[in-house]
Amino acid sequence: MNTVVPELLRLAPAPRLRLNIHSLPQVPIRYPPISPTRKILCATALALSALCGAPAGATAGAPAGAPAGELHQLDHPADSQVDAVRMREGGPGLQHAGLAQKGRELIFTLRTSEPVALAGLEKRPNVQAASGRYLCLAMSKGSGERLVCLGGGKAHSRVGLVTVDANGKPLRKGSVAATVKRPQPDKLVVALDPAAAGLPPRRYRWRVIASAGCEVRARCAETLPATGASAFRLRPVRAVGCTGGSAGLVTNGPRDRRVVALTFDDGPSEYTDDFLAILREKSVPGTFFEVGQEMPGREDVMRQILAEGNELGDHTMNHVEYPGYDQIAGAGARIRAYTHFTPCLFRPPGGGVNASVVATAGSLGMRTINWDVDPRDWSLPGTGAIYSNIVSHARNGSIILMHDGGGPRSETLAALPHVIDTLRARGFGFATVSELLGYRILYRPYG
Repeated sequence: MNTVVPELLRLAPAPRLRLNIHSLPQVPIRYPPISPTRKILCATALALSALCGAPAGATAGAPAGAPAGELHQLDHPADSQVDAVRMREGGPGLQHAGLAQKGRELIFTLRTSEPVALAGLEKRPNVQAASGRYLCLAMSKGSGERLVCLGGGKAHSRVGLVTVDANGKPLRKGSVAATVKRPQPDKLVVALDPAAAGLPPRRYRWRVIASAGCEVRARCAETLPATGASAFRLRPVRAVGCTGGSAGLVTNGPRDRRVVALTFDDGPSEYTDDFLAILREKSVPGTFFEVGQEMPGREDVMRQILAEGNELGDHTMNHVEYPGYDQIAGAGARIRAYTHFTPCLFRPPGGGVNASVVATAGSLGMRTINWDVDPRDWSLPGTGAIYSNIVSHARNGSIILMHDGGGPRSETLAALPHVIDTLRARGFGFATVSELLGYRILYRPYG
């Protein structure tokens, strides 16, 4: 031992000394006694060495000698724990990726060889920089690409958007709401509205690009597929129905949320386009309860109502109070024939209800919807009176009645922008009636 070790030390470069003492002859060695003070100092030094020498990516409580980058707390694989694990140097090890369209959403799935730390990635990276740390879905519709990138702040509720030219130079950057989930440690699932991400329906070429950052970009950037790109057709979608259409009478939504629903009766009419323009400008949805006899010749505006994120409801065929089955079913069938949308909401003309009306609407898959704020705009009280009545009575969960048809509606039209601005300034959000009640509008790809 006394001759072998000095020879090894002489031959091996000092900075890269790596000895395996188990491969050396086992010769008993006697050491002089160590004082208590030296024992304490040595123990402290060993502890500091262990902390400083821990491999990047190791998690607290990981088994001794475990490889860096592995998830060790599998008994509690919460996202926050997974996100504490870093990507290994050179990339996350892209294994498999997929794109799918589900209703209104684009679904991106990705498997990696080890868990990816979203918090350590750049949401809006410069992919030309060798030091960049990113994981992006790249979609191309010609020269350049639209990048949807994971990471950064709010990594599970927003993704970054970067538009790059054919050489990868960033042109525009932003972000969009998304849902990012991790059903398994090595799997990510991203759902987003492609329209909000600037991805219109069409054919795309797509790939995944990733990097954990290094000195030379070509050595750390990773793509899937390794060369070229895959093809995907993003189809247009349309609203086809809604959930929650069971028997029952509703006059308002939940009182614990500062959200209201704006509703419009008796259309479609020559005023409906102008009402839609205001809702579009203010980025506010509305629910339109329509009369069957008014629909012929106005199919386009009905489809436009749905295309812009609003909702259609049944208001009988001929605006008959206490309607029977044919009145309710007839208007619903006409909405379906003109728009492919099956309504799940019914509003009785004049708000007149009884058990028979509610049961009949329920048998047709529609919930009966009245209101708790009525400005009586049908009586033409003046724009100021309509505005004051609405803003003074609106409260959490209110369903607000207005009219876009059935007579001259210029007063309501003039009041609407000011109603929206005032309610928004008071902290109110806006939803369709189905959304206010916790239901969903259903979308389906077509074409």
